[in-house]
Amino acid sequence: MKNVGIYARVSTEDQTSIQQLEQLRNYCEQKKLNVYSEYVDEGESALKTNRPEYQRLLEDARKRKIDTILVYKLDRFSRSLKELVNTISNIKEYGVNFVSFMEKDFDTTSATGQLMFHIVSAFAQFERDMISERTKLKLNYLKSKGIKLGRPQKADFQRVSNLRAQGLSLGQIGREIGCDKSTVCKALKKANYIGNNGNCVAV
Repeated sequence: MKNVGIYARVSTEDQTSIQQLEQLRNYCEQKKLNVYSEYVDEGESALKTNRPEYQRLLEDARKRKIDTILVYKLDRFSRSLKELVNTISNIKEYGVNFVSFMEKDFDTTSATGQLMFHIVSAFAQFERDMISERTKLKLNYLKSKGIKLGRPQKADFQRVSNLRAQGLSLGQIGREIGCDKSTVCKALKKANYIGNNGNCVAV
């Protein structure tokens, strides 16, 4: 008989959370699965990975105390596609399967579920590639505009003051001396180019 770890995120004010747990228990009874333990996080966001019961669940999976993780819905387990894929990949290495009660096809114990997992993994990788591509395009755009990347350089107070006196904006000064607007602003404050409220007189 397989040992199942039931995971749930619940709210003490939400009665449907209790109903969800009951459905998962009934599912295990019908499938003749042994519930090793229930891991229930109360009032915890799915975006947090340091949920205490969530971490206990993963530790028990790592130690092979359970064979399958059962959740009511994927969004009760994780709100991040990347985190979901990474976590399921990790538990699969331990020989532990993952089943979502509501998403019937998301069951890594079946061939269809394995296929579904690979499709979701491909989308997660596609998302990562798109983010990387957008980042590279933005960096190339900034370089083409003459904006230097990396840690801001210290501004030459006198030179900043002279350029400001010539009517250059903060951005123009930054591009001229190779630093960002905040560094220019700090230099202007020290050179007494400040407004009545203590902020830079920006253009």
